[in-house]
Amino acid sequence: MGKLGAFLRLARIEHGVMAAFATAVGCAVGAGGWFSVEMYRLALAAVVTVAVEVGLFVSNDVFNLEEDRVNAPDRPLVKGEVSLREAIALGAFSLALGGALAAALGPAPFLIAALAVLTGMAYNARLKKSGFPGNVVVALDTALPFLFGAAVASGVRIPLLAYLFTLTAFLAALGREVLKGIVDLEGDLRAGVRTVAATKGVAYAAKLSSALLLAAVSLSVAALALVKESALLAYTALVSVTDALFAYVSATLLLRSDKATAEKGRRTTLLAMFTGTLAFAAAA
Repeated sequence: MGKLGAFLRLARIEHGVMAAFATAVGCAVGAGGWFSVEMYRLALAAVVTVAVEVGLFVSNDVFNLEEDRVNAPDRPLVKGEVSLREAIALGAFSLALGGALAAALGPAPFLIAALAVLTGMAYNARLKKSGFPGNVVVALDTALPFLFGAAVASGVRIPLLAYLFTLTAFLAALGREVLKGIVDLEGDLRAGVRTVAATKGVAYAAKLSSALLLAAVSLSVAALALVKESALLAYTALVSVTDALFAYVSATLLLRSDKATAEKGRRTTLLAMFTGTLAFAAAA
């Protein structure tokens, strides 16, 4: 795909698509159902989400260019497929576009989008090597699309279910980020990244990751009380799969907290987060 393919890889566009889907789910929850969603606002919200994601990921590669020369030599900036000037321009334009469109959607969506941009840029510039604080930012920005979508549909009167889904996604993502610290321990130690695994030990990180994943499971079960009756069966079926996967990862981590187990758990939690998003979509 040439230059376009390089830009898409730089932007990690697949992450933007997944975040846009989470935003759509949030819109449906905020509107009280998929058939109540105003499609033009949903479309605009999806563009905002993709633009912000693209801006943050491109900026991440700009800030980490020297590190990527060693650790990720195939990245488009390192290989020269995209120039530094082009990357900076794309990142700035994407963030500006996302901010302007978010403002058009109302004060609440704009504030949530601004929070995502500010925390994301703080992570790119300073927090990436901070360990757990950086994990918190990544988890927050993973979960915010659900809240953003709900705010697009309902303004400041965001339903309790949307808050619950956002918190559930945050805890699951945070557990996964701590888990990834076990997988990446050797490289993080060389790079000076102060993950939980690097500072507290692998066993402690495994226990913390398990606790966070199980907390997400507990919240997903608590959400049953807020899911409408017509969606209860579909939500229960999908969230049961999600919770079983998270519980399995938690159990295996507590039994064995080595890198191989953590790597398997990392892949399993990615699947669980996908089925969890489908569960949230079914509950809308």
